[in-house]
Amino acid sequence: MKQLGLKIIGAGYAVPARRITSEELESMMEFEKFGIRKGMSKLLSGVSDRGFAEDNEDASDYAVRAGSMALKNANLRPEDIDLLLFCAISFDFMEPATAMKVRQELGCVNANCYDVKNACNSFLTGLEIANMYIETGRAKNVLLVSGEILSRYLKLHYDDMEEIANANATFSLGDAGGAIVVTAKEIQRDEDRMRSIFKTNSEFWNDGVLWGCGTHYAHRPEMAYFQNETKQMIKTNFSRACEFYAAAMRELNIKIEDTALFIPHQITKYLTLKTCEVLGLPKERTVDLIGSNGNIGCASIPLAIAQSIEEGRITLGSGQQIAILGFGNGVSMAFVTLHV
Repeated sequence: MKQLGLKIIGAGYAVPARRITSEELESMMEFEKFGIRKGMSKLLSGVSDRGFAEDNEDASDYAVRAGSMALKNANLRPEDIDLLLFCAISFDFMEPATAMKVRQELGCVNANCYDVKNACNSFLTGLEIANMYIETGRAKNVLLVSGEILSRYLKLHYDDMEEIANANATFSLGDAGGAIVVTAKEIQRDEDRMRSIFKTNSEFWNDGVLWGCGTHYAHRPEMAYFQNETKQMIKTNFSRACEFYAAAMRELNIKIEDTALFIPHQITKYLTLKTCEVLGLPKERTVDLIGSNGNIGCASIPLAIAQSIEEGRITLGSGQQIAILGFGNGVSMAFVTLHV
């Protein structure tokens, strides 16, 4: 019996035309009113500029643009897709699934579709689901899309310095879309399969919650903004994540010298550099998009894949190994490796 495995055959991305520098964001937030030195947000996040969506744009718009590019690069028609997954923090509306709108806009008339939600790990969770469909023969072609407009949940007006201090980790947020197309391929060796390890630690789920749009504060607009995790929780989560990644690399027998590209979730430049230092990852083979995109949530992984293909860092069909390091609030950790 032949063994099926997942292969990436196309990727795409979409970024806003509107660019906001960190200095402009500081002015929008009225930092000067509190005597905060210019350049502090860039210093804290490593973000020079990022894209902000226009007021008339939705998360699905970026998913559609990225998905269209991915389909074109995969040389597939929309009707070739069997399953479409919308994987993001953002969504256009509570009901129906945003994936429905994306499916309709793209014309994926034969696709089953639904949303996948797991904080910033939504895209890798979607990839795990796609792999299950492919390995069991339930789908041949799967389109995974993400569209993030996180700027809508960024608070711009503060009453005091304490409020700013409690939100400074959110100053890196940006907007973008990303997508990949994966297909079923017959594989000869078990190590050619997509392999993944996920781990959840939910005991501190309520540290750094985005409460808006949930039933807990359904009609409290002031709760619809991102907030920091506590400083101690940021340190704890980083340490916990690095221990998880190191253990996953040992369990999956990932050798740094055999890995063409490492793609960590993009939160801040400091955390990317610190991850390289702790795990011994070569900086020249580790994706760092934060400076010109900011933290774009679930869109960071597919955008990194698409741009890495565009730049020639990886080549589809080459068999190169890539490793993806995921993290989502709550917390959810993921390590995924596959051959492109």
